[in-house]
Amino acid sequence: MPLKKLWNSLRGVTPQPKVTSEATPVAPAAKSSAQADAGAAKTPVAKTTVPVKASPAVAKAKVPPAVAKAAPAAEVPVAPKAKPASRGVLSMLSRGEHDALVKLLSKQQPSSVLEVGVGDGSRTPAIVHSLTETQPELKYAVIDQFEMVGGILKLRDFHGQLVGLSIRPSIIPEPAARGIVTVLHRLGMMDAIILDPSLDSETLTEIETVIGKVSHADTTILRQTNGKWAASASTSTTLRSNRRAA
Repeated sequence: MPLKKLWNSLRGVTPQPKVTSEATPVAPAAKSSAQADAGAAKTPVAKTTVPVKASPAVAKAKVPPAVAKAAPAAEVPVAPKAKPASRGVLSMLSRGEHDALVKLLSKQQPSSVLEVGVGDGSRTPAIVHSLTETQPELKYAVIDQFEMVGGILKLRDFHGQLVGLSIRPSIIPEPAARGIVTVLHRLGMMDAIILDPSLDSETLTEIETVIGKVSHADTTILRQTNGKWAASASTSTTLRSNRRAA
């Protein structure tokens, strides 16, 4: 160790470094960093608007009434359309549209009745209901082709009109003349025969040729004349007691 340094260390004196007047060059990296900072200072900073969430009370107040969603109206249940009921016995009796015919038959008190042609079907239940009050064993038959020949009444609907009767009429869905022969084989002779006003002249002519098969001397033929029901005696000469059902 040099003596001067040893002496200075004993004295506690620290030697000062030599100061030079030359400027220390700036490092390239530091210069670039300084330039970047200067450029950043010159560049205007874009203002960022932070949306402020409005309180529920304020948001609700700003919504116009027209924009507000209307509450759905309560749905009112629609009642199903009632199916039109078949014209039953009680409705026929209350309206009295078959009173005249029922009155004629009630006077005669037949134990068997044949209808040739049923019309709209309301006549049958009205007659059956009236006669079975005194004739509980009444035999009743109807002949009609219903919808098979374009009739106004369907067979299914006719069955619906017979619901509630104390007896079930025999239904023969055949042409009139052939149906009369069928009635003869099934039920025998009849005490009263009703001819519907809708029967045409050709059908009536065919009926005349076979009606004697199901009628006897006491059989009553009922038909309409000028809109009124009238009874006439059968032309059959066969006595009721001597004619046996086939």
